[in-house]
Amino acid sequence: MPVTVKPLDAPLGAEIIGLDARNITPQDSKTIFDAFLKYHILILHDQKLTDAELVEFGKCLGPIEKSRVISPLSGRDDIMVISNIREDGKPLGQLPDGEMSFHFDRIHQKQPCKGAALMALEIPQEGGDTLFANMVAAYAALPDDLKKKIEGRTALNTFTYGATSPDKREGAGPQCEHPVVRTIPETGEKSLYVCRLMTDRINGLDPQESRAILDQLCDHAENPRFVYQHKWKVGDIVVWDNRATQHARTDFSENERRLMKRVTIGDNQPPIH
Repeated sequence: MPVTVKPLDAPLGAEIIGLDARNITPQDSKTIFDAFLKYHILILHDQKLTDAELVEFGKCLGPIEKSRVISPLSGRDDIMVISNIREDGKPLGQLPDGEMSFHFDRIHQKQPCKGAALMALEIPQEGGDTLFANMVAAYAALPDDLKKKIEGRTALNTFTYGATSPDKREGAGPQCEHPVVRTIPETGEKSLYVCRLMTDRINGLDPQESRAILDQLCDHAENPRFVYQHKWKVGDIVVWDNRATQHARTDFSENERRLMKRVTIGDNQPPIH
């Protein structure tokens, strides 16, 4: 069966059909990467990958980065485990519980990642959905006067590890400045590059004006007209371009198990204007 790319009826995304992610040919890799650039998120259903196979699949998009924490649910340093499963009251994975605000992965670092691939192994009956916002479309839809205000500017991004919303951040954590609007090198597309969870201020503006513009930009980007909400099924793999999308998570019951495994795809250059 040939591999086909089926666009979603949504503001972004496509489904990859007919692909066994355990066996990727060079042509499959090209198809996946081209679709990744065009649609920003890719969805594969009914996949049964080992940790090693998930890592190999991720390599078709770029080099695999190390996880900050090695989980006993994997034991590999290139697999990030996201789970609320606990042992002696302690979570065995990262980001275990509840809702999570919109964010770009690693925007607080000098070299944010290019993307990620996340695989669902156990999911709650309700909730724990992942929302993806199309930041290329969001930027394109900004009013011209707002585009001019943020043109060429940078923003400071800060993170407290484990925080899932701005109010849960504690003091100054790792931080980095990046363009408010970044360019995707392969396509030349402009992407709005601020988020509610981690962007603290727009440099060069009065603090009050900075806060007002950031709130306006985040409200705009999180509008449902730019957002796709993925309701997980066991065996799903979702791949996203971390340069062109931000993502969030809906709440779910702490009494139901959720187990996801992820590989993080590295980039070869920091964000550019």
